[in-house]
Amino acid sequence: MIGMIQLKILLKKSVIMQKVRTLFISDVHLGTKKSQANKLLDVLKDYEFENLIIIGDFIDLTALKSKFYWNEDHSTVIQKVLRLSRKGVNVVYLLGNHDHFLRGLIKEEQFDINLGNILICDEYKYETTKGEKIFICHGDQFDGFIRLHPFLYILGDFAYELSFKINKIYNKLRKVFGLDYWSLSKYLKSKVKDAIAFVNDFKYLSIKKLQETDCDSIMIGHIHTPAIEKIDDKNYYNSGDFCESCSFLYEDLEGNIKLFIFE
Repeated sequence: MIGMIQLKILLKKSVIMQKVRTLFISDVHLGTKKSQANKLLDVLKDYEFENLIIIGDFIDLTALKSKFYWNEDHSTVIQKVLRLSRKGVNVVYLLGNHDHFLRGLIKEEQFDINLGNILICDEYKYETTKGEKIFICHGDQFDGFIRLHPFLYILGDFAYELSFKINKIYNKLRKVFGLDYWSLSKYLKSKVKDAIAFVNDFKYLSIKKLQETDCDSIMIGHIHTPAIEKIDDKNYYNSGDFCESCSFLYEDLEGNIKLFIFE
């Protein structure tokens, strides 16, 4: 009887498992309370894939440096990724502004490095089965606001983190009164990003990078805003994050890049 139940569970899992060629994730921010690592675990369990491309800010070394936070889901995500790499999944880890400390290793070696079966790099060129060439990097390279105003960026980052804490209390009160969840942090971030875009259009800066490459498209993370857009006849992809929108990109078996956002 137990054997039949186990068989049914296995059959159910095999039915819902979605096969894709590649998963693209970014901005998981493991090591922070805002990270929704549990949702990433659901994705890693529900999808079967050949490649896993991590587009920066996977582990938030900046946050861990100032205050240590870690839970079981964070450890499970790390273990799952390592297990996938050992089982033959091609894992590429691109560095972001919150794990930039590792960039020193790349500069010191003067080329990309491998930790076990995982490639660590700053930039990566990916080609779909349809032949679309995609230039991938985290995206902080195009954020003039960070480069020109580092102090204001730190201040803004602090305010963003504070908004998450306020948001948690605010939504507990909303729940008491039977109101739906509303993201204060997402609202504030949207307003801040609009102000920055007035001076420095992040998307167009990233698209301009393609002039230096032989690629057709660009894929980034960094601004926690998932998107698939056409800009100046070039494809702009943003994988979003696993803090608020909980989104990711994937290439299906036909070579199409698609976006998934948790409801």
